[in-house]
Parts: sequence; structure tokens; C-alpha cells
Amino acid sequence: MKKVIALVLALVMVFALCACGSSDSASASSTKAASSDEKVVKIGVFEPTSGQNAAGGKKEILGIEYAHYLNPTIDINGETYNIELVYADNASAAEKAPSAAQLLISNDVSVVIGTYGSGCAIAAGDLFAEAKIPAIGTSCTNPQVTLGNDYYFRIAYIDPFQGAVMASYALKNGCKNCVVIVEAGDDYSAGFGNYFSEAMKDAGANCETIPFQKDETDFSTIMAEIKSKGYDGIFAPVSIETAPLIINQAREAGVECQIMAGDTWDDISIAERAGANANGVFFSAFFDASDTSNEAGVEFNKGILEWIAADATRTENNGGTTDAISSVTPCGYDAYMAAYNAILAAQSTDGEAIRDALANLEVKGLVTGDLKFDENGDAIKNYVAIKTFQDGKIVFSDAYTG
Repeated sequence: MKKVIALVLALVMVFALCACGSSDSASASSTKAASSDEKVVKIGVFEPTSGQNAAGGKKEILGIEYAHYLNPTIDINGETYNIELVYADNASAAEKAPSAAQLLISNDVSVVIGTYGSGCAIAAGDLFAEAKIPAIGTSCTNPQVTLGNDYYFRIAYIDPFQGAVMASYALKNGCKNCVVIVEAGDDYSAGFGNYFSEAMKDAGANCETIPFQKDETDFSTIMAEIKSKGYDGIFAPVSIETAPLIINQAREAGVECQIMAGDTWDDISIAERAGANANGVFFSAFFDASDTSNEAGVEFNKGILEWIAADATRTENNGGTTDAISSVTPCGYDAYMAAYNAILAAQSTDGEAIRDALANLEVKGLVTGDLKFDENGDAIKNYVAIKTFQDGKIVFSDAYTG
């Protein structure tokens, strides 16, 4: 029954989007075949372009589209295929993700890229697997995305690793009595927060958790509790939209302790909206543009910033800046290159063949490092950049390699 409902919803969305003529809809694509005789392979883009994770989704799409700009065609069995991107907005909502996934399935994509937000990836995973269409997660870090799903892979590191790194960094900075602020019911927030808390407790520190409800904007009660209990650290793995609210309301309430977060906070808009209150906040990230030892990263950063600056819409989707990118943008780029190399290795547009190629894929010199997947479909990673906000900018602070 759930599949039937999802299919009906998908068809309704297709007709509605066609009627609106939107170029951003899942029924449209950024590259279209010139004729019916043209060879085409379709890659689905399963990202949020609306809802609380829209800013992050758009930044991942920039990476995907830049990779497509550089690699718009692929040779399969001696014939050149155009690569067509097919978009589906999962609206940052787990309850809407299956409909978006079904749109991509009904559009006959060969492989899917996305998404920003673990909840949407988990909600859509079984649909992709049942359709035998492989998906490559970008920055969705919850282990449940790939666990038990042979068709879901992932570019980013996972939350148990990230949580342990951030706990270690918190302890290094003198935080031994922490509070974790999480969004109730959100797979990323609650999951990441739990892994951080467990790592802190394993190290002998105190760590408690305070949940808040989705779309909550008033954190005054939470801040009053934090101040009264004298915590020396706040860890808040929450969305880009919620981050400046927590930072500002903490400082306005007189909470002066260290504030920490995860990969979602690698976004310049947080620094802009929180102003001086954001100074000294630190967070984990997938990529650091200032790392000159990463030759692929240096070349990528230069090229994509020039490409972004050449177009007003791309600049807007990058948060209005042409000076820096979020570390989720390279995740989008690397996910596209993983799909590209898997199609090349499979020499096929068939989803099962591409899935098998992904399972055995090894790609050197991608932006976030060499790529190889483990038995769960997770990229084998051992690097985390630690960044901080300083005077409206994002600055590299430290790195973990282990």
C-alpha cells in the first residue's frame, strides 16, 4: 500500500510540475537530449532545495553540477552518451523523501546522488534498493543510511567516527561537563549527538542531552537550564537554519561556554547571521580549502569558485559569496565522479551493473581524498578538518588523521 501511495503522489507531482513549467522540478533536467536518437544516461539528483536543509542541498548540487560541467559525456561500449541530471527535491523531510525518490525511479535514472540530511536518505533507501538503482550519499552521515542496504553508498565519513573526533577535540579544549542539544526525531541530529555523548562518557566526562522540537525557534528555556547547571561545553549537531539561533540566544542569555557542532555548520551564512557571537565556535568538516597538500582540492577550489562567480544563480546558491565554498560542495562533486567512474567501469547504464562496479571501485585523487568503499558501502575515511568562525569568516583550526 505504501508503494502505491508513493507512486500516486509521484504522478501527481509530475503533472503539477509539468503544468508549472519549473526548470527546478524533478520532471525536468539540466541537460536534455537533442533528439530521440541521442544516447543518454540519467543521473538522479536527490537533494533538498526547500525546507530547513535547502541551503546545504543547494551547495551539494553546486558540486554535482560543476562535475557535470567538466564531465558532461561518457563513453560506453564505443558510443558517447550525454549525461542528463534529473532533479527531485526531497524538501528536507523524511515523509516527503519517498515521493521524490519515486520520481527519480519513474524517470529511469541509472544511479542517484544524494542527499544532504540522513533522514531523507534513510526514508528513500529501500525504494532505491527495490528498484535496483544504486544511490551515492553525499553528506548524510548516519550509519543507518547504508547499513543493510546493498544499493546505498556514501562519500562522507560516518557519525560514530565524527562523534569520537569531536569528543576528543572537546576534551582537548577542556570540556568535561557538556550538554548536547538535538532536534527530536531527526536522524542526523539525534544520532550524531548520541555518538558524541557516548564518546564523552567513555572518556570519563559528563554529558547530558536536551532535545527540542522541529521548527522550534525559542531556546530561552534551554539556555536558562544550561546556565543554571554550569556546563562547560555545548555540542549542537543541528541545521544551518537553527545554528545561529542557538549561538545568539546562548550568548544573549549569558552562556559563555564553548559551543561545538558538526559538519552542517560549515556554512558562511551561520557566521554572517550570528556575527561576533560565532567567534570561537568550532565544528567538523569534510574538506579544507587551505590545505595546500591536497592538490586536487586546490585545483577544485580555484575552478569551482570561478565557475560560481560566472553565474548569479550559482552565486546565490553558494550563499551569495564567491570567496569560499562549504565542505559539502566537494562531497557533491566526488559523488558525481564516483557515479561517473562506476558507469565507466560497468560499461553499462544498468543499475545492477553500476552497483557492482561501485562495490569494487577505487578512485585516486578526488577532492575529499582517495575513494574506496567498505563492506557497508561507506567510504573509508580517516581525515576530519576542524574549523572555527572568526570575524565573519570560516578559518581552519586543526585536523584529525587516524
